[in-house]
Amino acid sequence: MKAYNFFWPRTEPVPPLSANQVHVWAWNLDLAPLPHDWEILSEAETIRARRFVFPRDRDRYVRAHSAMRSLLGGYLGLSPAEIAFSTNAYGKPQIEQGNDTQRIRFNLTHSAGIAALAVSRDYELGIDMERIRPIDADVAEHHFSSRELLTLRTLPPEQWLPGFYRCWTSKEALLKGEGLGLNLPLDGFDVEVHPQLPAALLDLRPQAPIAAGWLLVELSPAEDIVATLALRDETGKFDRSSLRCFALVR
Repeated sequence: MKAYNFFWPRTEPVPPLSANQVHVWAWNLDLAPLPHDWEILSEAETIRARRFVFPRDRDRYVRAHSAMRSLLGGYLGLSPAEIAFSTNAYGKPQIEQGNDTQRIRFNLTHSAGIAALAVSRDYELGIDMERIRPIDADVAEHHFSSRELLTLRTLPPEQWLPGFYRCWTSKEALLKGEGLGLNLPLDGFDVEVHPQLPAALLDLRPQAPIAAGWLLVELSPAEDIVATLALRDETGKFDRSSLRCFALVR
């Protein structure tokens, strides 16, 4: 198990979340959960955690969901255990309570021993993260669009994996932001593949049920980790200075 050293500053408590801001948090999952981590989970989360066969998977789940509850509780001014979640038709979580002035949008992702949470009051969000590791080229052939595959094939060998994960996390983040899960084929839209160019949504097929205004932002929380944030900016008010990234102390 690897404890990641984050590129982002560590801070606590939760800082104020201003209008048009997006906060992204990252934390290690491979630390033993404390009793408090178990105590703030809902009954459904506790039951799910206890169903994991392997202790590492159980502990990672508890660490991911307890930290998410603690962070969201800090933004909402609620006890973490008070927060109730619901899901849309495709399983995207949302917070049940709270009026429009305190509404929080959020999205959680995790890969191997690291988790990340994106939070905003103003933007619909999706985030996806992957550890760079060898992967069969057939995965791209089965899931990427012809335009993306063409770019991927032109990359130098040393840039193929970064390009693959740039494409994969961009597509996953966008689908998570729309709340569609994997219910839209990944070749229904094109994203930027080249790892040395800014992340971007390049094109949508007419049949793709994706709204206008989605922006993609590449994130680098730790070494060998690729992440992409998707946010829907219908007003055009977002700029990169509105994004703040943090690492949890524990």
